Amino acid sequence: MITTNATMNTTQVAELVVGHLVQHRLPEPASLHLTTNTVDQAEARVQVHSSSLTSTARLLLAWANTLTDLTLRAWRPANSTSVHLDVDATLTGPHGTVALMVFGGVDFDATVFPGLEPGQRRPVSLGQLTAWAGDTGAEVAP
Repeated sequence: MITTNATMNTTQVAELVVGHLVQHRLPEPASLHLTTNTVDQAEARVQVHSSSLTSTARLLLAWANTLTDLTLRAWRPANSTSVHLDVDATLTGPHGTVALMVFGGVDFDATVFPGLEPGQRRPVSLGQLTAWAGDTGAEVAP
């Protein structure tokens, strides 16, 4: 039975996230951060090894292909020369659900992210992520 009104403990969250990683043979993350002291839902943030837009998109796409009901977005932090690409979803296990964010950072390029101003977030389609993973030069629609 899934418990949804109580926060999962650290071991339960770790087992769910790492189990998903192992089950789907996902690439080793650069970092994994778990938060279990939230009011309603545990959280997990997985950072992928980022080196270029193509490699980051490939790593995020590997995760995206194992998740359902996902949201993709690009975020350009204020006062930054980078863009964070995020895949957000929920993992559900026997002890509850975990809000999952898988992300990686890439250098800001105005030709790839036209009009993406500092502090702005913009949705990214799965097709755009796939195009970047194949290095086809697709850009985020304004």
